Amino acid sequence: MVVDFHAYFQPRSFLERLRQRSEYPFIEQTPEGEVIRSGPGAARRIRPEQTDIARRVEMLSHAGIDTQILRLQNVSGIDAFDAMEGRDIAQGANEELSALARRYPGRFIPYAAVPMRDVNMAVAELERTVTRLGHQGVGISTSVDRRPLDHPQFEPLFECAARLDVPVLILPNHPSLIDELIKEHGWLTGAFGFQVDLSLVALRLLASGILDKYPRLRVVLANLGGVFPFIVERLEGYWERVHAGERPLPVRPIEALRRFYLETASGHCAAIRMTAEVMGADRLLFGSDYPSFDFLHALRSVRESGLPPEQIELILGGNAQRLISI
Repeated sequence: MVVDFHAYFQPRSFLERLRQRSEYPFIEQTPEGEVIRSGPGAARRIRPEQTDIARRVEMLSHAGIDTQILRLQNVSGIDAFDAMEGRDIAQGANEELSALARRYPGRFIPYAAVPMRDVNMAVAELERTVTRLGHQGVGISTSVDRRPLDHPQFEPLFECAARLDVPVLILPNHPSLIDELIKEHGWLTGAFGFQVDLSLVALRLLASGILDKYPRLRVVLANLGGVFPFIVERLEGYWERVHAGERPLPVRPIEALRRFYLETASGHCAAIRMTAEVMGADRLLFGSDYPSFDFLHALRSVRESGLPPEQIELILGGNAQRLISI
């Protein structure tokens, strides 16, 4: 079985809301079709497979992908709206995604969108989607209003996910936490800033002790976890000997980082291989970030990584089958 852990779909209710807006994010009609304007100079064309679920099913069958996590994209998603509007949009989108999953049983697994600008609303919506709509997880951004996820205000969401026993998928979003350093080169936000955000938030979550407080909490990091798999040796060195006094983590960084699952979206073959060697192939999940990236290329990146066949099988679907109910 092949499971795509990182993909999104634009529900009609969400797109209709964007078509009614004149401020970011909004939909603009261009000669080439509709585009979502998420900010100055940032636009994404709406492709047919983002809105046509039957076409998506055909493409997945052709690619050999059995199951795909289905969620609302974080960029230009719920976090772009105030809490009340975000709650209304999230509810409509979550209900539509749940209906699509029922329409194609086994093909799609819905993951909830929640209005993180009001954590109480987010918790209520996560409870509703899991207990009433059949969602099996939640996707949240690395930061909200420039507060990273280890901020105390977000803890109730993690407590809720641990109690409901559903994974939390952490994804990057605009603005990057390092936007002030790269904003003059806007394309670097997605290409680099997003990767830094993922690693920064992962390390802050570990250092804050939130994962120790909720040992049942399962966290999936998008895009191979950003950059931290490449600096494990340095993390180990600083933890072991560089700074005297109390150690910042109760266990070695490599052991602490294995609390996370990492999905492979936009990962180079060599990067996937190295991450599997450093973190363990049992911590990797196949992801495509479709339709931002191509899932055929994403599949090739895993299959051509040079890892043993049994590890490739784990990454493409075996680990996902153990993580969630499929």
